[in-house]
Amino acid sequence: MELRLIEAASEIGAGMRGASMGMAALRVAAWKNGSELFGHAEESILRDENDVLYEDDRSPNAHHIDGLIRFESDLAYEVYKYLRNSVFPIVVGGDHSIAIGSVSGTKMAFPEQRLGVIWIDAHADLHTPWTTPSGNVHGMPLALLMNIEKKGRNRPRVFTMDTWDRLRKIGVNGPKLLPSDLVFIALRDYEPEEKAILEEHKIKVITVESVRKKGADATVKEALAHLSACERIHVSFDVDSLDPSISVGTGTPVPNGLFAEEASLLLQGFCRDHKTATLDVVEINPSLDTNNAMAEATLKILEPLFPILRNR
Repeated sequence: MELRLIEAASEIGAGMRGASMGMAALRVAAWKNGSELFGHAEESILRDENDVLYEDDRSPNAHHIDGLIRFESDLAYEVYKYLRNSVFPIVVGGDHSIAIGSVSGTKMAFPEQRLGVIWIDAHADLHTPWTTPSGNVHGMPLALLMNIEKKGRNRPRVFTMDTWDRLRKIGVNGPKLLPSDLVFIALRDYEPEEKAILEEHKIKVITVESVRKKGADATVKEALAHLSACERIHVSFDVDSLDPSISVGTGTPVPNGLFAEEASLLLQGFCRDHKTATLDVVEINPSLDTNNAMAEATLKILEPLFPILRNR
């Protein structure tokens, strides 16, 4: 199978700057370690809209959301284009709001098929402009992709919700996935509003403790069994799912995370499954790191995936 690396260097959704340098940090790590990672796949570099970060923010409950429309639309089309040509896209962020585009593109490529999403992340990313405590859109992609609307503490501006609605319509109109077709792995940090959504929709959560107790292979089987009714699977890997002992090179580190080998074995297992169509890798932030440790750890996690995917 042919692979394509897509650089999605948007950091509009993050609260801290620097995630746009994620791919560059991976390139530096590959060069330093003599890795052939970037020799295995063609690359696409999307134009980012990060200049909006220097402009006045008109949307306090979804900061700079206007800057995301063009970027997410471009990313969705890029993912769609490669999937329709039987190419496997690996989307390297950027912050986790890029999943709005990548998941929408996966759904656009297979509009009649049921899409499952495996979200490997310390956070639930189930906020909306109504509930967000921070206003950072990287905490909102799943609520947007599932069309979940929970009213809450905030009173977002009409402009904000109009733009939110436009983002929801990227790719195909309507929800990109059902709550029953979502699996969280390593989730351990969320607000009460997100917990309410998890409980109301009985969303599947596999904890770090469960991964450690059952092992990566059994965890992969458990997640795939839960998504057995889905015809395609999108895997979204946030590096803050990893334990901060590995690195602090991400904007929102949370203790008691996955070890690098666990994350690597999980991703290898999911990439072996022929239903898996797309992979995101997000939130590498070298500006918060020491000696590029997060990118080096992520490089080692990604390297075994290339031969697995190419031989599918």
